[in-house]
Amino acid sequence: MQQISLDKEIRSTNSQRKGSSKLWALLICSLIYICTIAPSVAEEKKADTAQDKSQKKANSATTIKEPIPLTKQYKADLKHYLASEQVKPLLAGPDDYLTLVKRYTSANSKGVAILLPEWQQGATNPKAINFLRNALPSQGWSTIAIQPSNKPDNYPSTAITVTEQKKENELILKEYKNKLGAMLNAVMNTAKEYPGIVLVIAQGNNAALLVDLYSETGNQLPNALILLSSYRKSNQALTNSVNEEFARQLAFTELPVLDLYLKHDNPLVLAKAAQRKYFSQQEMKVYYRQRQLNNNVTGYYPEKELLNQINGWLKAIGW
Repeated sequence: MQQISLDKEIRSTNSQRKGSSKLWALLICSLIYICTIAPSVAEEKKADTAQDKSQKKANSATTIKEPIPLTKQYKADLKHYLASEQVKPLLAGPDDYLTLVKRYTSANSKGVAILLPEWQQGATNPKAINFLRNALPSQGWSTIAIQPSNKPDNYPSTAITVTEQKKENELILKEYKNKLGAMLNAVMNTAKEYPGIVLVIAQGNNAALLVDLYSETGNQLPNALILLSSYRKSNQALTNSVNEEFARQLAFTELPVLDLYLKHDNPLVLAKAAQRKYFSQQEMKVYYRQRQLNNNVTGYYPEKELLNQINGWLKAIGW
């Protein structure tokens, strides 16, 4: 019996020793973790937090910005690539424009040709304007090419009803035409510094809007007007009416007009060209000539034929 109780005591003592050794081992592991592993984990968390912050800063720094307006891009290109003596700033009210001026290089000066490209296009538009800008000086014309404004925002209107579309379009175009008229008057004042007559060559929608401006009072008129692929852009339901109005205004204007378009042109230009000729014939407009030019590339004028048509018409009307 004494031997049994002694064995129990020994076993109990051993179990207590084992328990205390486990406790000590656990304490030692905890101390090792606190002293070595825990600081490294904390440092990793701090590094991750710093990385997250830097990533957020980078994301905020690389936020997508709005695209630069097309007019500003054209202006920057003109200033960068062309000689400074050709690029002339023009102030028209609160708005500033760029013009490209080239003096005549022939023995005698015929006058000034003001070149107005289509909206959304540059003053060096290769479809016709840039060729005329470089070719006309040798024919006796000083050229002033204008960098026009962008197409009006929200035009044509996205209103639901046709009546609302018409009202919104009129308001949008009224502001655009006011700026266009101020700009053209400023260019006309510059053109008066040169001897000879003043010829305006305009393209697309801007050509149609010029006719609208010239039909009103208070705008300085040139001596002659040449239209290149002219038409009026609008909503589908309003396209016929606004282009008919353009054709009537063209027929009523007293300006001599050369109306040119292409065999391969904007479908709306091709569809409405006959209407302009018909109204001009009805009004017995004397100095009106319409010609279709054959071209290989859609929208691009054949250079030699374009120059021949302009020179032939000017001679026919006495210039």
